[in-house]
Amino acid sequence: MTSEIINFAVTPIKTIDLSHLNLVEIEEYCLMKIHTQSVTKSNQGGFQSGDIDLSEKVLRNLNNHLIIETHKLCDELQLKKPTKIDNMWVNINNYGHSNTNHIHPNCLLSGVFYPSQSYPENCGDIKFRHPAHDIMVYDWDSQQINYTKYNSLTYKLSPISGHAIIFPSWLVHKVEPNLNKNFLRVSMSFNMAKMR
Repeated sequence: MTSEIINFAVTPIKTIDLSHLNLVEIEEYCLMKIHTQSVTKSNQGGFQSGDIDLSEKVLRNLNNHLIIETHKLCDELQLKKPTKIDNMWVNINNYGHSNTNHIHPNCLLSGVFYPSQSYPENCGDIKFRHPAHDIMVYDWDSQQINYTKYNSLTYKLSPISGHAIIFPSWLVHKVEPNLNKNFLRVSMSFNMAKMR
């Protein structure tokens, strides 16, 4: 008699190393945005820019690499490939600032890029929630012997310099508080259009 585990509702999260890009130039561009008007969406304190102009020279290589990597992911997932990044914005979280649980509606994939030269511990991990979190929490929470991809209610990733994370836009996520008093946590979030 044989048996197998069938991975039915798999949630893909892809990490990409883009540290070969000019991070100093990109981070300087992001920090200049703090002088513009902040918007308030999921951010609890901190700064969030409006949509930035992806045709600016400093962003062209980043834009091109994110599209290439998204196409690779779509090939793996057997999804139609988005032709462009819909929008991108800058986030800057100072000490104690965070982002509440949210999704990115009306797009296919979303992501974040970390342009700073380094990110200290406890500067604000991105934390993803299992799609069935609200139901699982009643019956599965505290039943885990060891946390695995099958039984975890959440999954966290720490920011890494020059790395990007791409995930389904429907996946609930948040950014934990920046607990470093002398560090500005800089990130760039983006959405990829779904094909019509």
